[in-house]
Parts: sequence; C-alpha cells; structure tokens
Amino acid sequence: MIYYENASRGEEGFNTHVLSYTLAVSLSNFLERELYFAFEIPSSTPPDYVNNEKFRDRFAILVESERSLVSDLLVLPTRRVQEVDASLTRKLELQLVYSYFVTTEAMKQRFGGTMIWDSFSVGRIGLTKEHLQEFDLIEWTHTKLSHASVFYFLPRDEKNELLDTIQLRYIEPIEQLAVKIITQLGNFDAVHLRFGDFEEIYRSDDFTIDADVFADFARSAFPDRDIPIVIATDGLEEKEFFQRIFEAHQVIFIDELIFTDFFDDYRTLPFTDFNALTVLNQLICAAAGRFVGTYRSTFTGIIHRLRQERYARRDLDFFPDDKVMRVMTDDFRIVPDRQGFFEWNRYSAFAEEHSAIAWKREWDRQLSAID
Repeated sequence: MIYYENASRGEEGFNTHVLSYTLAVSLSNFLERELYFAFEIPSSTPPDYVNNEKFRDRFAILVESERSLVSDLLVLPTRRVQEVDASLTRKLELQLVYSYFVTTEAMKQRFGGTMIWDSFSVGRIGLTKEHLQEFDLIEWTHTKLSHASVFYFLPRDEKNELLDTIQLRYIEPIEQLAVKIITQLGNFDAVHLRFGDFEEIYRSDDFTIDADVFADFARSAFPDRDIPIVIATDGLEEKEFFQRIFEAHQVIFIDELIFTDFFDDYRTLPFTDFNALTVLNQLICAAAGRFVGTYRSTFTGIIHRLRQERYARRDLDFFPDDKVMRVMTDDFRIVPDRQGFFEWNRYSAFAEEHSAIAWKREWDRQLSAID
C-alpha cells in the first residue's frame, strides 16, 4: 500500500491539489498498489477579486457554494482506499517528493552513473520499482509538488502509457459547458496572468509585471488583431492594465463571460465554487490557438498539461518577467541557452534547483523521456 499526503497537507490552491493527487495516482498505477491519499481538503485560495467590494456580490456563489474536492471534479480511475494499516513493519518512509525520481532496475543498470542519468536526476535520488516493491507500506509525508513528467525516468513508450493513466478529464457537466463556451468563442487566443499575492510571494524570484514590456511582448506574440484574447486572471480589477497591453485587441475576461452569458448553465453544475470556475478557465485556455501563461503558476502549468494531453500542443509560453527574459530573444521567443538530454537541462533560468524543475512549470512530455 502507498500512504501519500496531499502537498502541504492540502492547505494550498486547487491546482496544487490536482498535481499532488494525480502524481499519487500515477505512483499507485506504476507500482500496482492501493493508494491512501491523505489530507484531501477543500482548497484554500479563492480568486483575489472576490474580496473586492466591486465584485463580491456578483461572484458570491463562488464562496457561498459547497466546496468541491479534486476527486469530486476529476474523473480518474484509481486504486484509492479509505483505510490504511500503519502498523505494517516493512515500511519505507519518504519525504519531499521533488528530491526523488522513480525508475526501474533495468533503467538504473543501463544508465546509472552516466551523463543521461545525471541529466535526468539533477541531484535527485533515484528509487527503483523493484526496491519499492520490497515494502508493504510506502509512506510519503511532508510532500512537495512534482509533475509526473519529471518524476519518472522511463523509456518513452512506457512513460507515455503511464502518464496517459492520469490524463485530466473532468465531470461531464463541466466538460460540456466548456465545449459550449469554446464553440461560441470560435477562433481565439488566451492568456493567464497572476496578480494578487503572487507579486509579493515571487518578487525574490524575479517575478515582475512591467506594462511597457508586456505590451511590446503582446504585439509580438499576438500579431493578428482580429483574433480576440480571452483572459484568465485573479486580477479582474486590473482591466486598465490589460487594455493597455492588448490595446488593439478585443479582450474577454473568462470569469465575466461565464457569469454574463453562461450563468444559468454554471449555476446548474454539480459544484459552483471557485474550483469549478478554475477548471472552466483552464479548459477554455487549453483550446486556444496560442496560450501565454505565468511562469511559476500551477494554474498555467495545468493549462500547458491540458494542451499537451488533448491537443498535442507543446508550446510552453510565458509572460516576460525578469527571469523569463533571461531565455528570451529580442523578439520575445523563448529559446534554449544550453544543451541537454532533457528539456530542463536546456534552460538555465528554469532549472536552478529541485523545486523549480519539479513544479514551477510543466515540461514538454516528449523531451522528458528517452527512446
């Protein structure tokens, strides 16, 4: 059996929960072991604008509704159980998921001690399937986030087969409403930009919002002014900023679109809290022709994941904050600044330490495995 604690014991946002839950399920699938997933509690971070008096009444349903869990909204076959026997003696206790990766004995025998092994691990500890199977109980406690794409060192076909078992598919009413909205929008591009506490939290990691730089970027990234830009953001009160950087485009704020044109549909969903609205935002952005997100945001990471899973789109674009600019050309294209076997080896700005590799952005699935 596997005992796996939700990242930060569940006291974070919905997207953090999605990443933690799906990684735990993938490990259960990989080892073919039952999973006890602990600390699945309602996520704690509604969009910042719901605390703004200007928006509070209009969006009251988001915080007054029954709170949903990831397992309420995500359709994902699992081996999950509701009881665990902690008295088992053959027990392996592990912490800090991002300090490890999982592989097989065959892969370790083939690549251990080579540049390929070191390039994948970047200092992390490799655990083999065969070693893990020696224990009756595998306890992952005090877990931190890690994308499944960087957690498994496996041959490409085997890895893709495993990752396919945790593809994101949400309950049908949400999926149907997303399709309805996407169909009405037609041809569109999309962005996700974080405001709120994000600036304070990641200021030391060179997160900056510069209207002039972002406006220059937008003119380069979205040259066709006839294609509307749909916007997912926690900063609805920042409309003047968005109008400034997308001055020649029609801009559509997804949350307002849903609550204006699709509110009757929305309020009939099984859950109408801010998690349901989050999922709709992500499904819509994933379907865009071009999508640009916020580096370090798990919200953006889920959109990039959906784009890869559903549309085979591997364009992982970010707004040009100071860190992202380190690997951008003068015409705002993100390009590798070094060589490497795996995608995280190729961008110095995005792979400074374990946690950055693990969750600060999603990675190109095809560049996270070997043939």
